[in-house]
Amino acid sequence: MKAVAMAPYERPWSNVELIKDCGLIPYLLHKNYGFQVKMVGAKGDGYTYLPLVDGIELEFLENGSVPAKVEYIKAHAKEIDLLILRGCYNSNFMVAYTYKVCNPMGKIYVGLDANSVWMDGIDWEQTGFKIFMDCCDVIATSGKAMQEHLNLKWPWKIAYVPNGYYSFGKERKLPPFCEKENIILTVARIGTEQKADHIMLEAFALAADAIPDWSLRMVGTVDPQFEEYLKTYFQKYPALRDRVILTGAIADRDLLYEEYRRAKIFTLSSEVEGGTPNVIAEALHAGCALALTRFDAAAEATDGENCGIVVDIDDAEALGKAYVRLALSEHPEELSLR
Repeated sequence: MKAVAMAPYERPWSNVELIKDCGLIPYLLHKNYGFQVKMVGAKGDGYTYLPLVDGIELEFLENGSVPAKVEYIKAHAKEIDLLILRGCYNSNFMVAYTYKVCNPMGKIYVGLDANSVWMDGIDWEQTGFKIFMDCCDVIATSGKAMQEHLNLKWPWKIAYVPNGYYSFGKERKLPPFCEKENIILTVARIGTEQKADHIMLEAFALAADAIPDWSLRMVGTVDPQFEEYLKTYFQKYPALRDRVILTGAIADRDLLYEEYRRAKIFTLSSEVEGGTPNVIAEALHAGCALALTRFDAAAEATDGENCGIVVDIDDAEALGKAYVRLALSEHPEELSLR
């Protein structure tokens, strides 16, 4: 059996996507079921995670354009048993249609990477969209709330395929909570619009006096447009310069796990998320309590707030109070074990 995962848009697969659901699904099909698997897209580089997904072959197209993808599908469709797509993007429409024309018995799996803002803005009665969805044999989202919403809204059956934690063979035991440090952690693309990290930073500033021995660690690349905000933030709150630590991206998985292992609280201040973020599964596996804004999958991620607190989006005051409540809880370790 052969599976091909096609990169969305006209871009290459990124390094980190190899160890997210984009790469894990093909990898586990290979590892557990013997599939021959390829991840196809525009030419990329810096794939340091490729050894972790041993058995996946990267194949680069000349330019990654939709016509190039269509030509690839025409040439290989009959030997591809499963085509894996990401997102109901226009750039996937002709790829899916061409595959089904060339190989009617082949199967298509699409992971929607869905959030309510995007999904509710789609004209699902548009001809091209309907043809695309009809071509797909399995249409999945990683959040239960989004699955329920779309199953009520759309005529297609939406499956629930959650994002999980995968250790790549390394046994990682849950650290004793007493060994954790007074750290609030986030792992993301810092400063992008959807992450709303300014809310997190303002929340920490509001909470700082009540939890003076706590720090905020922000792991990830910083969007260049966010640099000016950070400059202004530290001018406004000079006492927080040593308590807000921007580490930059951490590619080494062992070092990244150490960040989760050290932290007591994991936080996201996002306006939207595509399903349940992978970082939440990683944080829960490492025993972190959660402080999240109310994006689509927040209630599910916290198991109805059994393992964390959910506050309204764009409410820095409420998020700051959540940090204080979690930090000063008499038994915070109970949240990390639920």
